[in-house]
Amino acid sequence: MANNFEFLEGVDKELFCAIEDAQKLFRDEYFNQCAVQLRIFAEKMAKRVLGEQSVNLTFDDTLNCLKDKIKSETEREFIDDLFFIKKMGNKCAHGEDVLVSEALESVKRAFEAAINYVYSRKKDDSILKLQFDDTLLITGKKQQEIKLVDKYIQLASEQKEELLNTKQGEFNNSVDKNEQGLRNESYVFNPKKYKEKKVNPKREKIKLKIKEARKSLKQNVNFEENKKTRKTTKPPQKQVKKPKKNKKQNKKLIIDILFLTFVTISLIFITKMLIFF
Repeated sequence: MANNFEFLEGVDKELFCAIEDAQKLFRDEYFNQCAVQLRIFAEKMAKRVLGEQSVNLTFDDTLNCLKDKIKSETEREFIDDLFFIKKMGNKCAHGEDVLVSEALESVKRAFEAAINYVYSRKKDDSILKLQFDDTLLITGKKQQEIKLVDKYIQLASEQKEELLNTKQGEFNNSVDKNEQGLRNESYVFNPKKYKEKKVNPKREKIKLKIKEARKSLKQNVNFEENKKTRKTTKPPQKQVKKPKKNKKQNKKLIIDILFLTFVTISLIFITKMLIFF
């Protein structure tokens, strides 16, 4: 069964067996016994680091001697991990129960201490890259890869995100704007609909003719109204018999009526042509 301390087996078989027993106790939920076994593991490791000087020393004395010889931050972390493991083991020895979190923390600290111990002997940088696996501790199996369905879901999500980014880029680069000078969001979905409108010369010419016809019609209407106004402003005169209109006056009136009729028909015709174009 795989475990987190396989790297230790080829370096120190006795230490490997001690830590393997501790992991089995943790896996079987004997957390107090696990903490005691971890204390044994830490004590053996400390005595190996101190060497022959530790033969007749207790665990506390061994740790204190190592503490006095600290020369780097790595050595300080190594000693701190051993002190924590000893503390949890002593807690169980005095009849107290350790929490699951405390037992797990002790195993993790044993892992870090073992990393430093092996590196001090082999000087292999790959040892420093190892990571503790909680799943491997609890189940004895390495964490499985992502399921195939999860991979497809992740791929679809990435493709959707890429599509949205593409659409957003088209929107940002578009030159289409609304009346306020802001980008028209509909351009993203139907850019062909929002092409710039070209000026139609025929349509502009028709508009100009309509404008001139309206102006001419307005002038004629104003002329007739001014004639009536001038007549009403004349001083009163003696009533005289109005002579009968001669043929010339009748002819002029008919011409004016025909002209107004022509202008009206022209306006209607031109308006229809404008709508058609």
